[in-house]
Amino acid sequence: MKQILKSTWLWLAAVALIAAPTLAQAQDAAVEMKTVAVVSIAPFEKVLGDVQYLTEIADHDEIGLTVAMMSAPFTQGIDKSRPVGVVVRTDGQQFNYIGFIPVTNLKALLLILRDQIGEPQDMGDGVFVLEGPLPIYYKEVEGWVFVAQDKESLADVPAKPADLLANLPKDYDLAAKVNLDNIPELFREMLIAQMRNGIELSLEQEQGESDEDFAQRQQMVELQVAQLERMLTEITDLTIGWNVDKEAGKTYVDVAYNVAPGSKIAEQLALNKGVTSDFSGFLSNGSAGTIHISSKIAPEEIGTTVKQLNAGRQKAFMEIEDNPDLDDKSRDAATRLIDLSMDALIETIKAGKIDMGITVDLAPNKMTFLMGAFVADGKRVEDGFKEILKMVEDQPNFPGVKWNADSHQGVAFHVIEGPVPADEEEARKLFGEKLIIVLGIGEKSAYMSIGNDAIAKLKKVIDDSLAGAGQPTTSPATLMVSAKPILEFILSIDESAPIAAALDALGDQNAQLTINGTITDTSATTRINLDSGVIKAIAVAAAVKQAEDEAAAEAEDADN
Repeated sequence: MKQILKSTWLWLAAVALIAAPTLAQAQDAAVEMKTVAVVSIAPFEKVLGDVQYLTEIADHDEIGLTVAMMSAPFTQGIDKSRPVGVVVRTDGQQFNYIGFIPVTNLKALLLILRDQIGEPQDMGDGVFVLEGPLPIYYKEVEGWVFVAQDKESLADVPAKPADLLANLPKDYDLAAKVNLDNIPELFREMLIAQMRNGIELSLEQEQGESDEDFAQRQQMVELQVAQLERMLTEITDLTIGWNVDKEAGKTYVDVAYNVAPGSKIAEQLALNKGVTSDFSGFLSNGSAGTIHISSKIAPEEIGTTVKQLNAGRQKAFMEIEDNPDLDDKSRDAATRLIDLSMDALIETIKAGKIDMGITVDLAPNKMTFLMGAFVADGKRVEDGFKEILKMVEDQPNFPGVKWNADSHQGVAFHVIEGPVPADEEEARKLFGEKLIIVLGIGEKSAYMSIGNDAIAKLKKVIDDSLAGAGQPTTSPATLMVSAKPILEFILSIDESAPIAAALDALGDQNAQLTINGTITDTSATTRINLDSGVIKAIAVAAAVKQAEDEAAAEAEDADN
């Protein structure tokens, strides 16, 4: 019966959403229209220029020329120096859209559509309709043609439509902005209710899951739904935009949002302005890959996170208990490991901050993995490491641990050092004849290093981090991936013509993929940035690989 009631509610909600625009037509037409969303396309001359630039980088400038040639007939009569836009508006009860295209010759533009749609029909008041699969109403006013789904929407068109796009056409080739705070409360509540009911309908008690564990998991879902609700109510607008910066040789995507002043999310943003890190030494431009996170946790988020971690602990216990491959000793060690790990993590979360870094160093025939993080109690981490060793100490050829083998800047190094088997050729190419694993434990820090020069590189990262301690980070979270060391490393392991060609295309440039963010008291922006050199390297490698495949196919045909 409960399922039937929920399904019925969803159907009623759907009917309400469909019926709302119809019911709203009876409302006062003079109600103020608010902008819910805008879509912006930069002037075609900029967009086509950027497409041409990217295709030239990829050594396929013929594609850019083809795009320009194919688009030319469809852009006749359009003013290519002004933007194109679509605006979605609401009066609180219904939604409608209006699009606008800058024109120099509307007749030339309509001429292209005539064979597919036919002649426009005059609807009066300067409005015409194109009777396609969906009727398109349009109206020309002072160099702009406005498009809508009905005649009424064109009764009062904006005098300066480009102003509705604000800076989007200047900042991005293509962008969309949603004003969440302008979504009518009725629709917002329906969206949240449907989301909540959908999650509840899909949440079922798992086989073997106790009522207590299921109730705890339900509580976690409730917390997640509450977080989504908060985002929908506190974020005022969200913008996603793509652009090309030819001068910098980059293309990027931005995801940005603003929040209501005084909101919980605003408090979280303000908390993380100018945050400092004790692990900034992991931010190395010369590394193949780097992840660095430094942020503070809002007090109200700590309790939620702790509950989620404890729920994860119980789930892990269940999986250990049900694992038939574990004997009693291994099961006890795994349970103890989970307990110690979760305790250490929870204590760290309660400290109210996340501060960590991961770096992968690659060079020809060399690889080193480095990781470091703030922990509330280094001794707990060390105890967890000892529990891991209990699970493997009986294994043959386990080399054991050199406890307190070295130390640096208050960090004790425990070292596992063992031979790499002679028949493991690939592993020997990476690590040499010995594999070194280092665990570094400080009072409030934990480190791990695996691979070539593990101890020396870990010491350098610690020194670099101490040198930058107390300095505000440029981004609360950063990811950097560098193409050149990755390609050099791959080529050293396996000779490959596509990889060699890609590396040659890079030259001295260390092209990167980067993801980082910036925050203010009431806004946050994440940028995904791709250097043009990465595009060029990928394109060159793909071309060489295609040539290899074609040559192989021709050779196979000749043999047959």
